[in-house]
Amino acid sequence: MQTDCFADATAEWPKGPVSSLAVVSPRYPMKKGQEYPFVEMASVGEDFAGILRFATRALEGSGLSRFKVGDTLFAKITPCPQNGKVAFVNSIPSELGLGSTEFIVLSPRPNTVPRFLYHLACSHDVRGRATARMEGSTGRQRVPDEVFTKRLLVPLPDPDEQAAIARMLDAVDTALERTRAADERARELRKSLLAELLTRGIGPDGKVRRAHASAGEFMQTPLGKLPAVWRVSAVGHEFDLQNGFTLNADRRARFNRRRYLRVANVQREALDLSDVQELDAGDAEFAPRVLQVDDLLVVEGHADRMQIGRCARVTAEASGMTFQNHLFRLRTTGAVIPAFACLWLNSAYAQRYWNARSATSSGLNTINQRMLKRLAIPVPSPAEQQAIADLAQCQREHVAVFVAKQVRIEALKKSLTLDFFTGCVRVWDASKVAAS
Repeated sequence: MQTDCFADATAEWPKGPVSSLAVVSPRYPMKKGQEYPFVEMASVGEDFAGILRFATRALEGSGLSRFKVGDTLFAKITPCPQNGKVAFVNSIPSELGLGSTEFIVLSPRPNTVPRFLYHLACSHDVRGRATARMEGSTGRQRVPDEVFTKRLLVPLPDPDEQAAIARMLDAVDTALERTRAADERARELRKSLLAELLTRGIGPDGKVRRAHASAGEFMQTPLGKLPAVWRVSAVGHEFDLQNGFTLNADRRARFNRRRYLRVANVQREALDLSDVQELDAGDAEFAPRVLQVDDLLVVEGHADRMQIGRCARVTAEASGMTFQNHLFRLRTTGAVIPAFACLWLNSAYAQRYWNARSATSSGLNTINQRMLKRLAIPVPSPAEQQAIADLAQCQREHVAVFVAKQVRIEALKKSLTLDFFTGCVRVWDASKVAAS
């Protein structure tokens, strides 16, 4: 049975299977034993990031995919197509290349514009319907070639309109790539800035202290070289610690329903309150576990070792909720302001501390109260802590600008893709219209 990917497309365009536009998994003539550029699955970036690198491999059997410049590589094994592993071959070190057996190669036919074919393969309407027709066992499902040769119907505009559509979507992709690059630079700047703020701080002049300061301005500590006006303490000395509710059948929300935060709600430096669940807890056991604004939540158990110890501050929206047992709550005793402590608990030093000490139990990497209490923490003056936190927040907001812009461009691309491939918005070659 065939599926029309763009049922609302203009009647002016004929329709046909994707193979009307492309040769599916072409068998280009290649010499056995000769080495060719090779692309493994890991070398194709997610979210349509393209081919990241080439290796080399000798052709030994017939199973590997084959491609040339202008072809599109479509990853067919789950979860790769869902994650946007679709790549356009801009260039390769030789005329032909080899790829993983898990690629379907779409090679444009003579009247097909290569970038049009690529954008078509990337579209949610084609990619989503292709993944819906996956076959095989759970966890190892694959998109069969016949999805593109027989099953999916797509519009077939003429080459001039294909080229115009491709140019428009390429322009959006360029804007998206530039925004992603700016976001990456901003994140690197933030990482560098935090490393300086948490080891050098901000001096009386309002500037980050110089790395090569005068003698006596810095001191050697167990945390390394720090400003001499700081002191070194431990989390257990500066915070009250509370563990959360153990989740079991008795905690199923029935009578005393309490909203609670899980590990998934506690991201690094921010809470995600998009999905907050409920548990059952009486007043007496709930009271010591009620969250207040500026409490800190620290991840105690996670399958990913790098996520152990990540920390977020409790916001006004989460005040009054409670939390599960794979989280620790920290409440300052006064000397350390929560915003500064959150930066330190998410720092590279804290991550190294957890990596060296976390234990594995039943598939989870875990830490315990004793470890958390022993974690060293620098203590500048409250005023300097606040200055550090304020500057870090400014940089965080700077990163957020690029994140928001990226989301807007991605939404625009999705909308334009549907408009262009249905013909709801028609595009053409302006130079040809002027000439006529």
